[in-house]
Amino acid sequence: MRKTVTILGTLVLVAAIALPVFAYDRGWSKGRGMAMGPGGMQAPFCHNVPNLTPEQSAKLTELRAQHDKDVVPLRNELTAKHAELRNLWLQANPDQAAIKAKQQEINDLRNKLQDRMTEYRLEVGKILTPEQQAQLQSKRFGSDYRGNAKRPGSRGHGPMRTW
Repeated sequence: MRKTVTILGTLVLVAAIALPVFAYDRGWSKGRGMAMGPGGMQAPFCHNVPNLTPEQSAKLTELRAQHDKDVVPLRNELTAKHAELRNLWLQANPDQAAIKAKQQEINDLRNKLQDRMTEYRLEVGKILTPEQQAQLQSKRFGSDYRGNAKRPGSRGHGPMRTW
């Protein structure tokens, strides 16, 4: 009897630990989930745009793939620069000039990524009709692609990602 209770208790404990792991949502930053380019679905805003024609959908998918192709090397370089900066900070006597120079490199990469995102958004605007742009704009505020982040009592999901 004692052995059965121990085994049963262990199984319940394992299930209690494993359940949240399986329930965890694979969202924005977790790989090739929704809206993450090749292998993922369309860009996050595309499912919010009503009445996309097949041509528009194809153009948006192609545009997103090209955008991902352009920014992935920059993101990888940014990640490497962050690691280098972390290593500079972990030294016994951090070199102030090296840290500032590395931080400037990181800021330059961030600016390049922001410029690419701006170009991408402007290109998307050229593909959509004025009505679709207006509908997309009205849907962008108050919620994001994950659902309504601004419902009463909700803290939301941080800064809203828009196109």
